[in-house]
Order: sequence, then structure tokens, then C-alpha cells
Amino acid sequence: MVKETVKDEVKVIVRFVKKRRSIKDYFSFSRAGIITGAADNDPAGIITYTQVGAFAGTSLLWLPIVTFPMLAVLEEISARIGIVTKKGLNRVIAENFGQKIAIMVALILIFGDTVTIGANIAGMGQVAGVLTNTNWLLWLIPIIGLLSYLLISKNYRTISHFLLFLTPILLLYIGAAILVRPDWIHVLKDTFVPKLVFDKKTILIAVAAIGTTIAPYMLFWQTTEEVEDKKSVSELKKETKGVIAGMIYPQIIFYFIVLSSAYAFFGKNQMLDTPEQAALALRPVVGEGAFLLFSLGIFGAGLLAIPVIAATTAYVTADAFKWKGGLDRLPKEAIGFYIVLIGGLLVGALIAIFHANPIRLLIYSQVIKGFLVPPLLILILLVSNNPKVMGKYTNSFWTNLIGWATVVVMAGLDLFLIWGEIAELIG
Repeated sequence: MVKETVKDEVKVIVRFVKKRRSIKDYFSFSRAGIITGAADNDPAGIITYTQVGAFAGTSLLWLPIVTFPMLAVLEEISARIGIVTKKGLNRVIAENFGQKIAIMVALILIFGDTVTIGANIAGMGQVAGVLTNTNWLLWLIPIIGLLSYLLISKNYRTISHFLLFLTPILLLYIGAAILVRPDWIHVLKDTFVPKLVFDKKTILIAVAAIGTTIAPYMLFWQTTEEVEDKKSVSELKKETKGVIAGMIYPQIIFYFIVLSSAYAFFGKNQMLDTPEQAALALRPVVGEGAFLLFSLGIFGAGLLAIPVIAATTAYVTADAFKWKGGLDRLPKEAIGFYIVLIGGLLVGALIAIFHANPIRLLIYSQVIKGFLVPPLLILILLVSNNPKVMGKYTNSFWTNLIGWATVVVMAGLDLFLIWGEIAELIG
């Protein structure tokens, strides 16, 4: 790794903004980071951020600013591991901590990602039903069919281009936030002057938000992208800049989703038990325009994120069990890989069909991921600090500081929730 400080990374982004003024240039420069970051804002994430605004109003608008350095540093580490080792992240974990640990990581990820896929499919189906005034269950087969066709019949490069093409759709949420006509003075105050409230519900929603922002599948996918793109160590500095710049995008979307939902739903005690209710509740508040932007955003985000989540699960499992795998391989060449890939979509569809409350599933799937992150981050930080694995490209002081601080913050929030549950049982 080129050992840049956080200040150096900020300068990199500032220079990039000055030199490249068009959105097209930004998306091109930050391709790997943009795809990973945009996939972070999946329907589960969008609904989670909506719940943040509905529950806390604008008081948690500072969260995207706090989580940006965490997200940027962790994604940079994951990218660097892929570039230096030329191996998937779970294969590196298996080689350094044993296959049993890698298999455990894979099984936990399969569970968490399958729940997330089911929640995302339910979210997509419901907003499609709202937009077309049809039963949302009718949309499940077309959605699964489209995603399966894409993942089975296309190679990695084609899928990567498809995902990059979809990433700008999340800009719809900036438009939705503008349509709610916020009080920008109040918004800026809540953004830069944090209000800290330490009650169980606030911590729960914060863990869910951080859990969906720093999602385990993103770390694995970032490494996979670098390996599949065959990036060399000579490109490390450029790729580092691109990944860091790319992480700005999901945090901006995070911010504007919370902002729009705060003005649309906060303090109104509206039921938001389903994506359908969340979308329809916008109509009388801010009109047809914001309703359409919100709904289309969820559907487009699902098309972007679900292939990433499903493929990541398959890559991680293949690495753990030492199977042949990869989207560039034919199904007959990587049977186990494709069984996990398509199996995740099918099980996710069943979860969507039989679960009566997709919103609750969306929120709690993010809380589950919030509990999975700390042990995974510890493994990644140990690997990226090991000269035998990384050579001279180990972590800098600032990377380690932010990385370990993220572990402490995530673990602390998780322990707070566990203690709250214990206290309730004792009480």
C-alpha cells in the first residue's frame, strides 16, 4: 500500500473533483468503488435508511459523515488484498486462519446474504406491485428469472458493465430529497452538530444503518472485483484513489434518503410495515414525483445489488471449500459455485413469499450484518498487517487507526444491544 494519511486521501479526492467535473468522469474513474458502493444501497439499505429518517428525523444526518472514513478505509484494504494476493478474500482467510474459519465465515455469510436477498426481492416485488397496481407476488418469477439469466449466461465483464450502467439510478434519491423542500439551515445544523441519544431504539436503528453501510458482502466483493479485473500492483495507487472516491457516492445517497424520509414521515406515526406503505405514504406528502422516484429507486437498486450479493456468496463459498468458481466459468465447470449462486436467489424468493413483513425482515437483516462485521474486520486487519501476505503493502498508521476504531465502535454498539436485552429479561 502507498501509505497515505487520511489528509492525503482527502487531497486526492479534492484534486479529482477539480480535474474531473463531469458525473461520467467520476463514474468511470471510480468504477470498482462505485459498483461496490452503489450495491451497498440495496433495497434493504434504502428501507433501513428510510426507517432512520422516520424514527429519528434529521437528528442522525451526521451518520453518513462518520461512517464514510470507516467504509473508505475498509474497502481500500479489501481492494489492496485482492490486488496484492490475486486471491479472493475468503481464500486468503483460509490460508492464514484455517479452512474451518473460512467455512464458518462462508456459512454465516450464506445465512445473512440469503435473508438480505429475500428482503430485497420482497422490496422490489412490492414496489413493482405499487407502480403497476398488481399483486406483488406476480413479480417474483420475472425478477428471479431476469437475475438468474444475467448471472448464468453472462461473463464477469458483461455483468460488471451492466452494474455500472445501473449505478446512477440512485441519484433519484437526491431528487426526492429536494422535492420534500427541507429547511436547509436546520438540516445543516443537524448534520454538523450531532445529537447523541443513548436509548435502545436509537442504538438499534444506528446499528442497522451502520450494518447496511459496512456490509460484509461488500468487503468480499471489492476483493473479487480486483481479482477478476486482473489489477496489478503497479495500478495500486490509482485503484486506491478510485475506491476511496467511489465510497463518497453511497454515503451521499444514504444522507439524502434519511433527509427525504425525515421530512416525509418523522413525527407522523405512519405505518411503514411494507415497502408498499412507505412508497404510498409519500404521495399525499410530497406528490407523485417523489413517490415515483422512491419506488423506481428501490427497484433499480435491487437489480444492481442482488447480483452482487448472490455472486459474492458464491465466491466466498467456493473459496472456503476450494471449489472452482467464477462468473467467467460455465456452469458445468463450476457446479458448486452456481448451485450456491442460484440457490441463494431461490431461497431468497421463498423467504420473500412466506414472510409476512418485508420491512421488518429488511431492518433485522441489517442488524444481523451489524453483528457479523466486527469478527470479520479483525480477520481482515490481521491479514492486511501481515508482511508475509502483503509484502511492503501493509496498512499505514491511519488505516489501522480507523480500521480498529471501526471494530471498537461496531462491537460496542452490539454489546450495548445485548446488555439491553439482558437487562429487560432480568427486569
